[in-house]
Amino acid sequence: MSRRPVLASSAASLSRRTLLAAAAQAVVAGAAFGQTGGGDATPPLRRLAEARGLIYGAAILPQIFPKDPTYEALAARECGLLACSRAHWDEIAPTPDKARYELVDLDYAWALSHRMEFLAQGLVWHERPAPWFNEIADRTAAIKAIEDFSKRTCQHFAGRVYAWIVVNEAIQPVDGRSDGLRNSLFMKKIGPEYIDVTFRAAREGDPKTKLVYNDYDLELDIDFHEVRRKSLLMLLDDFKKRGTPVDVVGIQSHLRASLFPRHFNERLFSKFLDELAARGYEIQLSELDVIDKGAPSDIAKRDADVAAIYQRFLDVALAHPAVKCVVTWGLTDRYTWVGVEPYVDTRRTDGLPPRPHPFDADYRPKPAYAAMAQAFAAAPKR
Repeated sequence: MSRRPVLASSAASLSRRTLLAAAAQAVVAGAAFGQTGGGDATPPLRRLAEARGLIYGAAILPQIFPKDPTYEALAARECGLLACSRAHWDEIAPTPDKARYELVDLDYAWALSHRMEFLAQGLVWHERPAPWFNEIADRTAAIKAIEDFSKRTCQHFAGRVYAWIVVNEAIQPVDGRSDGLRNSLFMKKIGPEYIDVTFRAAREGDPKTKLVYNDYDLELDIDFHEVRRKSLLMLLDDFKKRGTPVDVVGIQSHLRASLFPRHFNERLFSKFLDELAARGYEIQLSELDVIDKGAPSDIAKRDADVAAIYQRFLDVALAHPAVKCVVTWGLTDRYTWVGVEPYVDTRRTDGLPPRPHPFDADYRPKPAYAAMAQAFAAAPKR
């Protein structure tokens, strides 16, 4: 079955002035969403993005929908892409001879029914190997295990998935390797070739989907991020030399309120995006949110600070035509990874609930939502 595209909406015919006005009114116009499930007075983010040739989506949790229809309605309204985080190796293949695709298939079916693209994450990640992979002692057998899983899984979804996060977070310069790569389980069993092995198997399984390399801490003007940027560019250059089939670079974009305002350099980040685009890679903001640890306790002030970070970052990123897709790592503060185990370093010191996403825990749009709408509306058309 061929992948069903997201259908163009009437937003494509809206004027720039109309879009900007809608964005400016987003918080007021959508304030009743949590009470009514409506909020149709302003175009949703998916439509504002589509009008500029962008895709907007979020990491959302369809398994919660039966108990929370308001959450389902919000996701259906706002998102043009579902980022599915149930496609990791340990979930799909608990044993070497068994593959379980049922839960991912359910997520895909829901996305399809709401005319959404589908982003699957992810094939190989150091935090989520198959539990039995650690028992493999032979390098050749380890390679075969990765090849078999990656090819088989991409074949199962061939023609349906907009993009695969194929390899996630392979860079870790502090581990001391000259190539800047993480000294992960995959590295220990196979060596750096495991990255190429995974991408080539994924391409064999689905020749047409976008294949993504994804990583974090690449945005700021601090030494730690600079070293990671250099390591990533070196890895991408190696991909080009070897013909490794990588189409997209995912920049996770977990922005910290305690660091971003002082350490985000617009020119530096813009130059980095230019460097990625010059190498021929499409760019995805793959896990965008604002970690509000360090932001004020006062809700109004905190929301304003978070919105300013969204606006400042997106204004720079979306000015680059190579950025085609924006995914927030969550949609509502009711369901968030921020501040929960094992990510305790993101927890606020004042004990207040975090507010990192476009909608609050009662599904009301926040200033962050209006900032995103404004940034989408102002973006150059792709």
